[in-house]
Amino acid sequence: MEEINLRDLLAYFKKHLILFVTFVVLVVAGGTFYTIFVQKPEYKAQATVILSSDKSKNTVQNEINANKNLIDTYTEVVKSHRVLDRVKREMLIDDSYEQLVKKINVSSLKDTEIISISVVDANHYHAFELANSIAEVFTSEIGLIYNDKSVNVLDRAVEPQKPYNVDVVKQEAIYLAAGVVLATAIIFLMFYFDRTIKTTEQIEQLFKLPIFGKVRKLETEKQKEKRKKEAEKRAKKEAKQAMKLEKQQMKLAKKLAREEAKKALDLEAEEAAIEESDEAESETEEKTEEAPVKKVVEIKAVGRKIIAEEKALQEKLAAEKEAEEAEIDETESDEIDEDSELVLRDNPKSKVSEDFRTIRTSLYFSLNNKKSNTVLITSSTPNEGKSFIASNLAVAFAKTQKKVLLVDCDMRLGRQHEIFALSNKAGLSNLLAENEAKAYEKYVQKTTVKSLSVITRGVVPPNPSELLDSSDMEELLNEAKEKYDYIILDGTPLDGLSDSLILAKKTDRTVVVCSANITTIEDLQNSKKALEAIDVKVSGVVLNRTVDERRGDYYNKYYSY
Repeated sequence: MEEINLRDLLAYFKKHLILFVTFVVLVVAGGTFYTIFVQKPEYKAQATVILSSDKSKNTVQNEINANKNLIDTYTEVVKSHRVLDRVKREMLIDDSYEQLVKKINVSSLKDTEIISISVVDANHYHAFELANSIAEVFTSEIGLIYNDKSVNVLDRAVEPQKPYNVDVVKQEAIYLAAGVVLATAIIFLMFYFDRTIKTTEQIEQLFKLPIFGKVRKLETEKQKEKRKKEAEKRAKKEAKQAMKLEKQQMKLAKKLAREEAKKALDLEAEEAAIEESDEAESETEEKTEEAPVKKVVEIKAVGRKIIAEEKALQEKLAAEKEAEEAEIDETESDEIDEDSELVLRDNPKSKVSEDFRTIRTSLYFSLNNKKSNTVLITSSTPNEGKSFIASNLAVAFAKTQKKVLLVDCDMRLGRQHEIFALSNKAGLSNLLAENEAKAYEKYVQKTTVKSLSVITRGVVPPNPSELLDSSDMEELLNEAKEKYDYIILDGTPLDGLSDSLILAKKTDRTVVVCSANITTIEDLQNSKKALEAIDVKVSGVVLNRTVDERRGDYYNKYYSY
């Protein structure tokens, strides 16, 4: 096992935090259930007897003072048949001697001549009665055996009020501590024995291989977009409600203005009549007449302003409604592309698309700007996402205005025709089987991505390895190099198949795709050894399905092969 990295360990704990909490909760819940419903309450009563140290006593007492080991003898006498049989007779107990002994615990207090007799019983009354009875019978029997009255009851047992073995608070704390310790141990062992690759740093440390990049789990982006759209919808809804309220306020203001204007007009007519009938009014009266007229003009102006504002508000609401309908149409369009694996084509602004641009740049510099650039994309085992990586990497190169040919060389389970929604009636297997390398262009299909063409896998042949190892395959690559700037081959997994090993000898670069938390250290080690055995070096590694630890959400619906 490689050296444990504390940062990786903490990240692993964070990733399995739900498992940790769940395990602790289950332990506490299970312990609580046991305490309340399963565990039988038991009551404990204790009596003590003391050996007198009066030196005026007989020889037996002198022996007691001289030899404290006699106390050990007395503790055994307490559980003897002689004592317990008498207790059974006096208390009319039906328990056998063996059952009775199990309930009794006898001990001597250190550096004293005191013997403690404790009894545990499911019945609190029986517990203290039995403890007192044993203490009394014991002192009586010792007197008969040794003819000595120096052993006496020191403290009688009292009736216990609560079980000694049930303390809910204390037991809950114990269960919690046990749950935390066990959960920590389990997750640590999971981490210790987890042989999967988790980070690019791990690949660099263990294998000293170049890292072309990593591709995060796409669901992170989709969930982020979804949250963003939901937030935008909420904001638009709130804005719409605010505009409704504003419209209602405008209507109310308009109504009030009209009423004021009407009153003003009535007042104006009345004042005009007064002016005609009495032209000889004083200067003071003329000023009084001018005031309402001025008020009418002002109210009319306010009314016109309110009408203009209402019209502007209606236009704003109409524009808002149009934008909302456009947003709905756009949302529906996004849902159509929800299952597309061509992230770089359909979601070019996403972080996942940026991941592919980073990989493209790394691979570009690795190729050293050769005129003919052929790249094999393979993986250690199935379900690591090599086809997803190959298709989006092809799109990434095509976006640089370079002519790209993507060839699906996995003639068993290849699925580039599904990713690009192309026909698979005739493809690479047909081309090679019919020796039509020079006429390969009739097998080339255009895609919706400008400058990107695809040759699908074709019909599943009985001998894929032989076809790939034929001269026609080499001729196909040589012919395609004359027309295309980049040729990307989607190969088979290396585990158990020789197809990609054959192709690795024919291409300029070999890229191995690993899937975080799926590809094991042994898987990548075996792939590296298999390629080195035929003198092919791994040009670089792409780590697929990485998780953004800041959010922890993930996407694993496709890019499975």
